[in-house]
Amino acid sequence: MSEQMIRLPEGIEVIDAPFGGFPLLLYLLRGEKNVLVDTGIYSTPEEHIFPWLNEHGMTAKDIDQAIITHGHHDHFGGNYKVYSANPDIEFMAHEMDYEWMGDHQKHFNEMYLSFTDQWHPDVAYEKAVIDFSGSDSPIMTVIKGEENVFDIGNGMTVTVYHTGAHSPGEILLYIKEKDCIITGDCIQVRGTMNESGVGTFPLFINVEQYINALNKIKELNCAYVCTAHTGILNREKADELIQESFKFMIEHQERIIETLKQAEKPMSLHEIAEVLHDKYYQVYEIAYQIHATTHAQCQYLKAKGILRRVPSGGKLLWSIR
Repeated sequence: MSEQMIRLPEGIEVIDAPFGGFPLLLYLLRGEKNVLVDTGIYSTPEEHIFPWLNEHGMTAKDIDQAIITHGHHDHFGGNYKVYSANPDIEFMAHEMDYEWMGDHQKHFNEMYLSFTDQWHPDVAYEKAVIDFSGSDSPIMTVIKGEENVFDIGNGMTVTVYHTGAHSPGEILLYIKEKDCIITGDCIQVRGTMNESGVGTFPLFINVEQYINALNKIKELNCAYVCTAHTGILNREKADELIQESFKFMIEHQERIIETLKQAEKPMSLHEIAEVLHDKYYQVYEIAYQIHATTHAQCQYLKAKGILRRVPSGGKLLWSIR
């Protein structure tokens, strides 16, 4: 990917760590403290992080801190193996996600079982998520609130902004002195495709916070926008993908509204997701992501007075107001 070829400023390194055919980038901030940003899945440390460190004359003993951008298994799954290689590393995550990293069954239950009256993952799905999450590994330092600044030395500070858009505790890392922002999975665009052309549906769990997060990235207007799955972007490319993210969000809202207008009766979340998938989104898995994002969109449209919720037999159905 051409965006990945952008040369980052001194003090910021990228670790290319694809898994399962999906792209994944991790980052290393090199101040007086060396700060690893995300650890990938359970196999990422041995397959990518440790070899990269070795190639650059380092070991896990040279890492001082690890900041996890959010509580999804492809970002914290390597925590335990990194910790095992250096128990002195200070692991950090936001207060709204950190418990998931120390209890992977809790993570699965609270995230993937959110819509059990509508959609339920099978046993194989649960096993894959928990296996990818690696062994439980508690977070030592909990990042609280909406904005925090950490000085890592050598003239580098990391401002952590809480977004709560892609997960409850998702964060952005802004390194002002390097004109750089690490966005994790905040810029969803149209999801992520693997090498086989199978996509993961764009995931945001709160529309207002997703809008605010994208606007925050635009406001900071950094020369280097470092994503987890979409490469390293310059200003122009970042603006383009942010606009594409907004476009997808609005397009998805319009399709939900049209689906409910054409329905003869109120529809469940799963029914809406199935219709949308079969009509527009066949390239994506019909899994947690499409349900969570569609739920967030329905909640947003309800707040705007466009949709209403209809209780029915223990389920919440949706219809046009």
